[in-house]
Amino acid sequence: MMENEYFFLRNIHKALGLAPDNDRSKEQYPELFAAPDTRKILHRVRNRTAEERNELVELLRTNAQALGIHLHPAESEADAAAIVVEIIRSREPEFSHTKHVILHDHPDVAALQLWKRFTREAVTVHTTFSSDHELREKTIASFIGITAPAIGVAESATVIQLTRPGQPRSTSLVPSIHIALLRRDKLVADLEEAYTLLREEGRLDSMVFISGPSKTADIEAQMVHGAHGPREVHLIILPSSAGPPMAATGD
Repeated sequence: MMENEYFFLRNIHKALGLAPDNDRSKEQYPELFAAPDTRKILHRVRNRTAEERNELVELLRTNAQALGIHLHPAESEADAAAIVVEIIRSREPEFSHTKHVILHDHPDVAALQLWKRFTREAVTVHTTFSSDHELREKTIASFIGITAPAIGVAESATVIQLTRPGQPRSTSLVPSIHIALLRRDKLVADLEEAYTLLREEGRLDSMVFISGPSKTADIEAQMVHGAHGPREVHLIILPSSAGPPMAATGD
């Protein structure tokens, strides 16, 4: 054990009233090492009432505001499409004079039918098809990326984006503006519930946890957005889907 680590742990032991070298064991503290009851957690997640889901949305709204996330409740897919179209029309690209938008290959995103909404406007819509050999260039050219996260966490205003075929993580990280479409039934209370659902998924390639726009204050303690990712994040809450949480993720 490194010296700094030793002193750090010794201070914790002292604060807890334990002997300096008294390591905690599973036998002494069974409740500390006990695995969570995933059956109870899954039952709670999958059997929430409409009122409980509304409470989670309100908690998400409060926490999203603190993190600079723009939250947009939508009553329908048509309502969500109108919100997305307004964002695209009202924003200007930072590094180009042309508007390119890139979409995840996901049924919730496809339902927006954005390719039909800009027939007379200078907006080019791309989809992240796995077979597209120009996907990297299209992603770099796009100033808006649209995804459909698998899970949202109300407690931390986090969306969890899983990397799947046709749904690369670059869509939520490279464009200047990220728009996420989240079903109400994909919203959970906290990370314990989120990780329980992720374990149910089995082996995953990778995932991205997103809690607001990219920000840093490294230079002269001045807050700057967009340094390492999107400078603007919009979260659109769609009505619940027919299936259980984590279903219909576009495989």
